[in-house]
Amino acid sequence: MNPSPETTRPFNPPPRLIDCRVNPPAYAAASLTRGFPIDYARLDAIEQQWGPARAELAVAMDAAGELLQSQHWRWRNKAAYYPPGWHCLVTIECEGQAQGMMAVETLLRPSILSEGGWVVYVDYVETAPWNYRIPGDRSRPAVRTPRFAGVGTILTAEAVRMSLGRTAAGRVGLHALAQAEEFYVNRCGMTRIGTGYGYENLVYFEYPEGVAADWLTHVRLSA
Repeated sequence: MNPSPETTRPFNPPPRLIDCRVNPPAYAAASLTRGFPIDYARLDAIEQQWGPARAELAVAMDAAGELLQSQHWRWRNKAAYYPPGWHCLVTIECEGQAQGMMAVETLLRPSILSEGGWVVYVDYVETAPWNYRIPGDRSRPAVRTPRFAGVGTILTAEAVRMSLGRTAAGRVGLHALAQAEEFYVNRCGMTRIGTGYGYENLVYFEYPEGVAADWLTHVRLSA
């Protein structure tokens, strides 16, 4: 996989997020970078923005009876843990801030669903803390709505596009935090494989061949 931005096909239509701060919600132009530099200074700058907001989110979720399972994540530490070139970082930015980040392994992994096939593996993906929705329950509305919606969809779509550009035929695999399982099944249409495929007790998800390309069409994004 060549992670350089020059090899990235442009989105059609251009990437955009949903600004939930206005009523009704409106589209906001965003920029996507495949091959974001794995530079500690730049990652630290993002963490300076995300860190306090992540801590506030964890407190708010705790008050709502939930645990933020990614509250210990630090992108600088993740970058330092792996050898150079292990990941291709993808970021989506809007209003001068990183709204989401994804780390895709540069080497393909064997597919679970397609014998003899390969998948592009998404190692980590996180939306900015202020874009996290704290759901309510039957007796109350959502505790907090996101600033921008659509971050996870755009990043997942880019992983599919990276897969289509290689010999993986659109197949993408990942392990999901329990809080994100519903998103990958209901929003992204991925297949839930189950546990027992590495990465502790996290559930593994994968796109069967052909499904991801159809999903891009469904969400009106180009391959």
